Amino acid sequence: MPVPLAVTALVATGVSAYGQYKAGKSAADVSEATARYNANVDKVQAQQLDYNTLQNIRTQRQEGNVYLSKQAASYASAGVLANSGSALHAQITTAGRLEQQAQQMYLDSQQKQQQLYSAAAIGVAEGEAQAYADRTAANIALIDGGAKMASMAASDIQSGIFGGKK
Repeated sequence: MPVPLAVTALVATGVSAYGQYKAGKSAADVSEATARYNANVDKVQAQQLDYNTLQNIRTQRQEGNVYLSKQAASYASAGVLANSGSALHAQITTAGRLEQQAQQMYLDSQQKQQQLYSAAAIGVAEGEAQAYADRTAANIALIDGGAKMASMAASDIQSGIFGGKK
């Protein structure tokens, strides 16, 4: 093999190894950026869920107060004292059920929010792990390319291409 071809082969191997190295580094950056983006989406969804839930609970409590007022008014129009006996017991029971629904809504929301925050943390950890694997593969490609170049150069020297032997 003539010297120019041997040099070209060495350079091509080096360029290929460096290209693989850069591609691995880019893949790592993409993995991390994607993980951060997805984590932010999960966090925003959790925050929005919290805002929505709190507003829904406020609305439900206002509607419950209106319902209880109407219930008291209907007792009064029927001639029953709303703050005594069975009428009072019915209102207390209704108020308790309404509040229990609100508390359950809040608990369900908190659980879903925790799932979203956990998914965000897991996604970031997975992205970091993938980025580490991509960087490791990039470094291995660079080392492998260097080893191939050294092997090719040693072979060329041994065969006399660079040593003047023919």
